[in-house]
Amino acid sequence: MKKSNKSNISSSILLLLLLLLAIFVMLVSCSSNKMRGQIEIERLFMQTTKPEIDFVNSGGLQGQGGPRTISEEVSFTNLEDQSLEENEVFASQATKLDTSKVYKLSEVVIKVKSYFAPERDGKVNLDFNIIAPVDVLDPNWRLVLVPKLIDGDSICRLDTVILVGEGFKDKQTGDYEAYEDFLSTIVDPSAYDSLFVNWKSLYKEINKVQRRNYEDYRNQYELVRNYENWKKMNEMEFLSMEALAMRHKKHMYSKYWRKAENQVIKSRESGKISEGIHEKYDQKYKKDYVNFLKDVFSLQWLDSVTIDLNLHAQKDSILKRSHVPRKYREIHAKKLTLNDMKAKAFTREDSARIAKHHYLIDEIVLNELNINRKDDIFKETVEFPYRSGLEGLKIDTTITAENDVIYHYRQPWVVRPGMKNLKIVLESKAEAIDRSVFVFPTSDTLTYFIASLSQLADGDLATDRRKLHKFLFDKGSAQPDYKTRKSYQFDESINQGVFDKLVEAYNTYAAKPEYSVDSIIIQCSVDLQGDWESNYEQSLRRGNAISAFLKNKIAAPIVVKPKGEDWSSLVKEIQLRNDLPNRAAILDTLTNAVYPDKSEEAIKKMYPEDYRIIRDEIYPNLNRIDYFIELCRTDIEKDTIRVTYREDYADAIRLLKNGEYMDALEILAAYGDYNTALCLVCLGYNDKALTVLDGLPESPQNEYLSAIIFSRKKDDKEAAKRLINACKLNPDLYNRIRLDSEVSELADRVNLWPRLSKY
Repeated sequence: MKKSNKSNISSSILLLLLLLLAIFVMLVSCSSNKMRGQIEIERLFMQTTKPEIDFVNSGGLQGQGGPRTISEEVSFTNLEDQSLEENEVFASQATKLDTSKVYKLSEVVIKVKSYFAPERDGKVNLDFNIIAPVDVLDPNWRLVLVPKLIDGDSICRLDTVILVGEGFKDKQTGDYEAYEDFLSTIVDPSAYDSLFVNWKSLYKEINKVQRRNYEDYRNQYELVRNYENWKKMNEMEFLSMEALAMRHKKHMYSKYWRKAENQVIKSRESGKISEGIHEKYDQKYKKDYVNFLKDVFSLQWLDSVTIDLNLHAQKDSILKRSHVPRKYREIHAKKLTLNDMKAKAFTREDSARIAKHHYLIDEIVLNELNINRKDDIFKETVEFPYRSGLEGLKIDTTITAENDVIYHYRQPWVVRPGMKNLKIVLESKAEAIDRSVFVFPTSDTLTYFIASLSQLADGDLATDRRKLHKFLFDKGSAQPDYKTRKSYQFDESINQGVFDKLVEAYNTYAAKPEYSVDSIIIQCSVDLQGDWESNYEQSLRRGNAISAFLKNKIAAPIVVKPKGEDWSSLVKEIQLRNDLPNRAAILDTLTNAVYPDKSEEAIKKMYPEDYRIIRDEIYPNLNRIDYFIELCRTDIEKDTIRVTYREDYADAIRLLKNGEYMDALEILAAYGDYNTALCLVCLGYNDKALTVLDGLPESPQNEYLSAIIFSRKKDDKEAAKRLINACKLNPDLYNRIRLDSEVSELADRVNLWPRLSKY
């Protein structure tokens, strides 16, 4: 029987191996037959078309009637009615090559391979189209397009674009379904106990184990039961012996008592002493009874046996030392009872343990082979697996292969300091469902020149051109206090430090050899209280008093110019006030005054509340001293232009153009000019840049930069206004617009191109 089983197992394994070998031979045969036929990519060898890359914008001339920019693609076409000269033929009409003829082309297409990419926030967006002509598309293959970016000496592989034909997609889907069908045939090893079991032999083995468990329990049960019966019989024997001992004790007691009585009677009759006879026989009784106990119950193990020994209390000890049959000794020692007997139940674990030895070995071997070869089967079945995850993949899409496919590709790239250009090439290949592969020649190279805002830097500002005047002055003001309205004497005790700035400025200029102080003019004014002539005299006296005070501190000539009532300052002060109800009428009275004193009286009479505010809050400001330090330069003969080349500024321009904006700003921040604003714009500090530009005079560069800022701030109206003004002031800026995305997109959004091209 055993030999027959081994033979069956060997036959099954042999059949399995033969089946696998047959499948392998069939696959190899089919593959060989297919390879001998036509391959899918044959037509690619018969053409020169290949996938290409091109810039996004192409075609046409931009601008009308003004500056124009040429696009990336331009076509030159001959007129249809153009005549042919001798030996000339149209190339489009030629049927064969004739080297004796001159071929005239009907059209020539010129494509540029370079483009400007605007740099913003340290990055550029490289926009280009991947063009897959219909001639390189087919339902039964996929096109793998890999753009590569050339950055200096390094080449970076960009995310891949995959265009999948419908037939190729069906092939992939079918392969995965076939693999899923294969996986569905694999049984998890944890399910072997339920699927790969020889149930007939398993049930037989289970029944055998269950029967064995029952027999083991029954044998143990009967042994304990017999032990209990033996134990009961042994106890009954002990009880009978105990009863015999009790009977013997009583019988011996009576026997020795009678003997003692008979002896006492005899002694009395013979006149002998009878005392101690009962004690003597009592000792014999006790000795006889103790010997009886030792002989019958084997009590040698006790240290002492007395007449008062309680046999029942010693039952367990006596039974323990009695002879126990060998088969009951373990039960007797453990004091086991029927309640201690545990039936061994047949558990699920027992079933699983037994099932492991009753598996269908052939099926398990085949299943294990399938498990071990899952990866190999996947590679054999799924010839074109899906990509795992999106890393390194731009798009994977299905196409109809009926028209050209154009994919707009955008790649952000970080600009390094000093980077001038980036290049893009396209590598591509076609993979067919028969696993044939056609690698296309590399596409033409697209070159992107980095167009940075830093190119707008004005290098001329590194040269400082400053106009120097021969004669100039410095001015200031002071408001000394006086004890009364009519006082004119300068009291130094209540005017400490009032003219310190004047004295300090004079000493500063006097200490510089390039300056000479010609004179100091003191102009004194007072408020309108009182008559005009008195106030003029008052201002003269106060000016003379201050002149006398300053002569002790200043060596230069001092000229006093009294001003009298300061009407111009009064008008300016009133114009700034919002708390005068009759401000307009008062200003009209002041500007049309003929007689000053009458004008003041009219205001005082007609607008008393307004006059009170003017008198209390404005008049004190009119009591003022204006001084002028008149200077002349000793190092020049007349007004001239001085040119200074600033080395640090030139370094800042170099850093700015090299993209090192923060380092450039550390230098340019001190100047607050156009280049400072440009550097701030490059760093994205638009509001700060606009603040700088607002403080500069109008210029084409300032307006152009402002247009960029307002475009970033989404203010198209103001941005368009600034851009138009910039091109109006400098038409050459029109050619720059395409290089800066903010203004080029603005021109597209609000249709500015026709207007901009007019300048």
